[in-house]
Amino acid sequence: MKKTALSIGFSLIATASFSFAQPAFMSPEYAKEFCDLWNKTPELTEGLAKWAKNIKEGKEYRSIQFYRSDCGGPEKAVEVHIIPKDGKAICVYGGKAVDPNPDFQMYATDENWNSLARGEFGFMGMGIMSKMTFKGSKWEAMQNMGPFKAFLLNLGKVPHTNQCP
Repeated sequence: MKKTALSIGFSLIATASFSFAQPAFMSPEYAKEFCDLWNKTPELTEGLAKWAKNIKEGKEYRSIQFYRSDCGGPEKAVEVHIIPKDGKAICVYGGKAVDPNPDFQMYATDENWNSLARGEFGFMGMGIMSKMTFKGSKWEAMQNMGPFKAFLLNLGKVPHTNQCP
């Protein structure tokens, strides 16, 4: 009887530990959790409401793709899809990159991603572009610097491991 109870106890602990496993930084699972966090961040949902409406012809969403250059190239990218809904910018997808023509694509070394996620932006945020490679409208990004900073800070708020995805 004790052996069976002990076995069940260990099984429950193992199951509980597994369900709390953290995703690798910028893995598809991480991107899903990042998308959930986006929707809980007013600086993004409200701050990018106007931006979310500027959808390219033939698309149904805005997309932001990002990856860690220390872990590979664009084939390792993840992305979020943002739509305008009820006057807000809502994330409806976070996962493996599937958009062949994202609105924005960003990549950086792990060291620089971690620095950006800690809020180490430099003078008035201008250091952001020097710490990453950024593809997309820099003008549009600069017009939305406050929400863009919130995006970067959220990268560090999703619990994760530092393993490559």
